[in-house]
Amino acid sequence: MFSSNNKTEPKAARSSAMPSIIADNLTIEGNLFSEGEIQIDGKINGDVQAKTLTIGQNAHITGDINASTLIIRGAVHGGLRGEEITVTSTATVKGDIIHASLSIEPGAKIDGHLKHSDNPRDLPETVTFLEKSEAASAEK
Repeated sequence: MFSSNNKTEPKAARSSAMPSIIADNLTIEGNLFSEGEIQIDGKINGDVQAKTLTIGQNAHITGDINASTLIIRGAVHGGLRGEEITVTSTATVKGDIIHASLSIEPGAKIDGHLKHSDNPRDLPETVTFLEKSEAASAEK
């Protein structure tokens, strides 16, 4: 009952960490890179790359954006690349949008070109190398 033989499994890493938040009173001069989620409510003068990016209603970004999932509620002056992009009714975008999936709410302002792409983020394609014996059998 009080044995110390109980082995517990290590806790799995959290799949959804807290987002990095750029507050509305913060201005950043330079590029941002995150492998997670960023929420921007302030002003960014530079490029932004993230897995998930949310741009708040009062946010202003001057620079290119590359994100897997992108929700825009504020102003962006620059190109957008994303797999799933949502432009809300309060958003203003001045730049081209390259997307796999795009949603535009009525009232959104977009000044730029829209282009569909199966690889909008220009991610490198996965290449599988075969052993010599596998390659030889594949040729037959």
